[in-house]
Amino acid sequence: MRRIWVGALAALLVAATACGSTSNNTATQPSLGKVQKDKKIPGDHITLSASQLSTIKQFSKGKLIGIVALTMQTQYHQNLNNAAKAEAEALGFNAEICDAETDNAKAVSCLEGFITKGAVAIITTNGRDTVGPAVQDAINKHIVVVQVTGTDMVDYGAVTASVNNITIGMAEGDAAGKYAAQKFPGQKVQVMILDYPSIPDLVARADAIQTAMLAADSNVQVVGRFIGGLASNGVSSTETALQKFPQLQGIVGINDGGDLGGYQAMTAAKKTGDNYFVFGIDCDPQAVTYIDQGTIYKGCVDTNPSGTGKLAVDSFGTVFSGSNVAGQIEVPVSVHMKA
Repeated sequence: MRRIWVGALAALLVAATACGSTSNNTATQPSLGKVQKDKKIPGDHITLSASQLSTIKQFSKGKLIGIVALTMQTQYHQNLNNAAKAEAEALGFNAEICDAETDNAKAVSCLEGFITKGAVAIITTNGRDTVGPAVQDAINKHIVVVQVTGTDMVDYGAVTASVNNITIGMAEGDAAGKYAAQKFPGQKVQVMILDYPSIPDLVARADAIQTAMLAADSNVQVVGRFIGGLASNGVSSTETALQKFPQLQGIVGINDGGDLGGYQAMTAAKKTGDNYFVFGIDCDPQAVTYIDQGTIYKGCVDTNPSGTGKLAVDSFGTVFSGSNVAGQIEVPVSVHMKA
């Protein structure tokens, strides 16, 4: 009988040891870090450490990062959203892109869909006027939201990883104005602006373009603002402008997507000589090619969309690994012109 009792006690001790060992080896995911709303840093300050990468990859499997794309029709948005998806998957997350196709209602639907799916993070290129209430709902449900190409949701607790909207507009306007002043000193120069009036951030960008351009050359005459954003809009708007203003010489706009359409319309109208110019934003590969070839496409502001997409995911990764992150992360920009 004593032998049976000793054997049973030994078995209990082994079981207890095994349970204790399992408990000690079961890792617990750290609590999410905080978004520091008032803190602003340059984008190159976001670098995941080896320890953070290890933590992320330990707990990322099966978790979803949702990406709400404003559109996938422009090279800029393709690069941004595809880079975000690739970085998310490299860190072990599942990632999905929902294309809102520039439809505000669809953007809200995309975001709400990711909330329903239990996403741990949502990246959006929309602003508060479009998806603000849905973003607040997501954050209240402890979903990390990263806003790119805008900064107006930082007060909600979203991380904003973006070029400064006004900075890029000023950079383009300044470059275009200085080009006009140097090329046509003392002459009146008619210029159209391609904007996108349904998105407030893009209206503000167009305002900055116009302000900086006129500051650099007071002889520039802005003949009007026309819808751009997409190549098809740029073509039709420029054709309309040329009919009303046959002396039109320049095009500036809120992105290369629309400006490339403007370029197409100008060249079709044989406005290809030294008296014409186009400046854009994003440095779409086609725009860069035209610039380097010495065409009327003279310059673009490089907004680093692929880097922005990666940065958006890495800023979430910082929070996911338990570290705090700045609420405002600024992506640096530069102007590309023919060397």
